[in-house]
Amino acid sequence: MKLKVISIIFIAIFFSQISQSAFSAEAKIISVREAVDIALKNSHEYKLAELKFKEADENVNSVWGQLFPVLESEVSAVRQHADKGMMSLSDGQFDVKLVQVGFGINPGIFYNSLKASRSLYIASKEDIRRIKNEIELNVIKSYFSLILTEEMIALRKSSVELLKSNLKDVQNMHSTGTLPKFDLLQAKVQLNSQIPLLLEAENNYRAALNYFNYVIGSGEIYKSDISILNNKIEPVSQDGMEQKIDMLISAALKNRPEFIQLQKKVEASGHIANMYESYYIWPTFTVGGYYGLTKNDANNIGIGDKIPPPVGPALGAGMSDIFGYNKWQDIWQVRVAATYRWGSLLGMDSNSSFAKGSELAAKQAEEEMLKLKRLIAINIDSIYSRLVTSYMTILSQKENVDTAIEGLRIARESFKAGVIKNSDLISSDLAFTTAKTSYINAVNSYYTALAELKNETGLNDDSIIFEKVK
Repeated sequence: MKLKVISIIFIAIFFSQISQSAFSAEAKIISVREAVDIALKNSHEYKLAELKFKEADENVNSVWGQLFPVLESEVSAVRQHADKGMMSLSDGQFDVKLVQVGFGINPGIFYNSLKASRSLYIASKEDIRRIKNEIELNVIKSYFSLILTEEMIALRKSSVELLKSNLKDVQNMHSTGTLPKFDLLQAKVQLNSQIPLLLEAENNYRAALNYFNYVIGSGEIYKSDISILNNKIEPVSQDGMEQKIDMLISAALKNRPEFIQLQKKVEASGHIANMYESYYIWPTFTVGGYYGLTKNDANNIGIGDKIPPPVGPALGAGMSDIFGYNKWQDIWQVRVAATYRWGSLLGMDSNSSFAKGSELAAKQAEEEMLKLKRLIAINIDSIYSRLVTSYMTILSQKENVDTAIEGLRIARESFKAGVIKNSDLISSDLAFTTAKTSYINAVNSYYTALAELKNETGLNDDSIIFEKVK
């Protein structure tokens, strides 16, 4: 029975290690920066934001295009008939307008349209930065979660190896009568209890690896570079914590993409409202003209037709003298006008409703800004506190891990020498596992909090986060 239990344990460990090593062998190690670049390259949301940004840029160009006159050419033929009156004297007219120019502008509409399109252009640009920051945050969080799960596997394997070795020692001592059966049973129970924890750690690793590769959106399999844990941890201090939080909140209100977007939304809505009001505040100025050729098709009166009584000088049988010669003639025209649309003053006019709607949209954006401002302040306070706590935990647990390693070494030697009990050795291993787990969690929490703080403040670098408060 004892051999059967031990065999099952070792088989489970063996296949677990094979599965883990085969799964990891396919993955390519990449840095955080490489992971972020891959995620940006594969993100459909990021690509859509870039296309919307280009669209916003074209909207600005379209407003500037209002200053460019309309240039056209036109050929027209008019056929007509009338029984009486002047129109009865002509069967129609042919016109060829070689160059036709038209230009019209309302100064208020143009100015406010331009300002609104510029505000929306900046908002689209900030939307790209917002999505980029969110992608970077998700990549970093999944990157360090993968490191956490990989470290937990190493930790569980270390405990299993220790307990396997301990079980052999206890069996030898029990066979010689040095240790009672209770210690042997206790050693078996401790080893058996670690197997599910190792399997759980490996399952967590697989899930974390799958999620990490889902976040970066690549067809290949990548994994984190665990050596990043050897990098220097930048210190953060509790000194001047309130001033630092206030500094980060101020930076967020200047740099956070979502906050800038709302500001530009307020500006754009205000300019759109002014644009619709410009229909009755400003007149629309127009200038137009053309140059071309024209020919009248005169209704010539034949012999026997009743000729109307002459008016003025005597006319011949043809009426082309009234309409000009029946030949192509040069023609040009210039028109300048100013049109005032006072109907937009009335409440039932659509422009009046559009202006009021834009004003309401601006008020909504202002409320969203106030809401976001409060949320930013709360989040920064919470995240920075977590960052400080994580850093302090890293410092304490790093030393604690070193102490636990040395304590475990001494405990193993002492147990073999018969100085301490087996339960004391197991307690030393538990102390090491607890200290190491706490340290790994603290490192993960540190980097996650740092990424969240950068995202919350909208900063491109973290220098202000580590800057000392004077």
